[in-house]
Amino acid sequence: MTWSYKFIVFVFIALTSYSWAQKASDVILKVGNEEVTVAEFERIYKKNNQMVDEAAKKSIDEYLQLFINYKLKVAEAKEQRLDTKEAFIKELEGYKKQLSQPYLIDKETEKRLQDEAYQRLRYEISASHILIAVPEKASPSDTLAIYNKVLKIRDRIIKGEPFEEVARATSDDPSVKRNSGFLGYFTAFQMVYPFENAAYKTPVGKVSMPVRTQFGYHLIKVHDLRPSKGQIKAAHIMIAIPRDGDPEKDKEAKQKIDEIHKRLMNNEDFATLAREFSQDPGTARNGGELPIFGSGRMVPEFEQAAFSLERDGQISIPVRTQFGWHLIKRIERKEVGSFDEMIPEIKQKLSRDQRANASRKSFINTQKNRYNYRLDSAAVKSLVSMLDSSIYLGNWQPQDKMKNTFLFQYSGKNYTQFDLANQIARMPHPNKGLTYRQIVNKACSDLVENTIIQVEEERLYTDNEDFFYLMKEYYEGILLFEITDMNVWSKATNDADGLGEFYNRNLDKYAWESRYHGLRIVSKNEKQLKKAHKLATSKKGATLSTEEFLKKFIVKGDTLITILPVHGDPSDNAIKDFAKWPQQVSTIQRSNDEFFFHKFLKIVPNEPKPLNEVRGQVVADYQDYLESEWMKKLRSKHEVSINNEILMQLKGIN
Repeated sequence: MTWSYKFIVFVFIALTSYSWAQKASDVILKVGNEEVTVAEFERIYKKNNQMVDEAAKKSIDEYLQLFINYKLKVAEAKEQRLDTKEAFIKELEGYKKQLSQPYLIDKETEKRLQDEAYQRLRYEISASHILIAVPEKASPSDTLAIYNKVLKIRDRIIKGEPFEEVARATSDDPSVKRNSGFLGYFTAFQMVYPFENAAYKTPVGKVSMPVRTQFGYHLIKVHDLRPSKGQIKAAHIMIAIPRDGDPEKDKEAKQKIDEIHKRLMNNEDFATLAREFSQDPGTARNGGELPIFGSGRMVPEFEQAAFSLERDGQISIPVRTQFGWHLIKRIERKEVGSFDEMIPEIKQKLSRDQRANASRKSFINTQKNRYNYRLDSAAVKSLVSMLDSSIYLGNWQPQDKMKNTFLFQYSGKNYTQFDLANQIARMPHPNKGLTYRQIVNKACSDLVENTIIQVEEERLYTDNEDFFYLMKEYYEGILLFEITDMNVWSKATNDADGLGEFYNRNLDKYAWESRYHGLRIVSKNEKQLKKAHKLATSKKGATLSTEEFLKKFIVKGDTLITILPVHGDPSDNAIKDFAKWPQQVSTIQRSNDEFFFHKFLKIVPNEPKPLNEVRGQVVADYQDYLESEWMKKLRSKHEVSINNEILMQLKGIN
């Protein structure tokens, strides 16, 4: 049995067998083989009615019928075993990983990190740094030597050497030659977490101890701490300047931006001018709009000018940066809100940030203590001696004797050295800078953490009612989408014959109340059109067919007029006065370089609209028809029974 199939069997059992508040007498509804308890029905009814306004809320009776339809579709999907398909299993597993995350973290740690992030977002730090890179394959002794090197660099600064000079002489940051290590202002979530942490904990004017990040070791000097400026939404028009520093071209760019600025001051539209003139290809097509930004995201000159704008809609004077000349329009200024206002954004950023690992690791440690985790260090150590150089080539294989060697215990289950060996064998090829001990320790840590998370994910189904119902919603929701798409949505779109037959059976529904039919006679030659108009209003012209009429204006193979059919609503402006036209022909009119007149033919009542013109409406109606017919079949196929006694009690409660 494959892992995927094991997972879906487990989920199927969990989502159809576990019960919360459930006695047999609490069953309000039975659809096919599935019983629905009052608890489940109430939960979903209240949840869905909270999401709509008062006018859209459904009564219990109305909602019960919708709920039965929903359950019938799910029952049909299960009968067709859609929940055993690989795509379904993969999608549900992805949702499980995503939905379980908030439950598999330490709440106290999460709250502390949220509070910390909010407090930091209220302020911005100005800082400089020195980076000493640590090679990817550095050994522990090499890393220690680099750390000591950074300490000596710090001593030079503490003893009085200017930070900027030391940075230019020692830092491995490629930008140091340009900025001497200066980073400008930044706030929470703009730097990697260890760097941010050290910066906010270092007093203004001081230099931090060495800070390790994935880039290497840093020394951070904090210059200033100020209240946050918040964020700004802006648009800009840029005229680029040459990188070679040509003063004439720079002058031309300045003249160009001044001309655009003058047009803006005469109330021309900013977005239109940005699309026409801006030389920033990434924003010009959007009318110059930039993503919302805060301190440290733009070059200093641009940032200062943008944040200096005092009101929405205000436009700056021309601003020069290393990229060119800019005109900046403030669209919106967003200050740092209250904690409650900011918490959704903070949670989202925390979930993508390094610090999310802190609450996860804290949760894992708590679970280790709760469920008697025990690791045999000797088994880990002995596995180190079993590795050889084939591990770096991806050829190393576990040995059968490992299957009986105890490694660790968690929640009453034992895991063996063989489990760890398989974890090692599945790892991407480690680089040769890692020792066997480092490889084994990393693999062991990953195996233990992944095992605990997997066990706790599965435990959520039985221990957490909210998660149980949430997963059930997704489980059934995916099935609902697939089965409905098969029987309604895709079918209505792809079944051309069925759609055409449905359209023909319902022509009255797709008809105009009345439809104007006429001709539009057009020519760029006013003299020829006057002749055509004279003929059209004559007795002879009234007897001519369209083809015969057109032949009168073919000279030496050239057609001097064009006759176009016109169909439309009789109330349209161009033809609404047709009843007053002499001989049913309008006067001559002009449009740009063309002359034209209309000739009325007839009004047709209840004329069907062509399918290609009403296809969207017909497809939607056909979907409703297919759904209605499908539901009739499902109700006859799957037995539905309602416990009316409980239903009446529920109505009384609500």
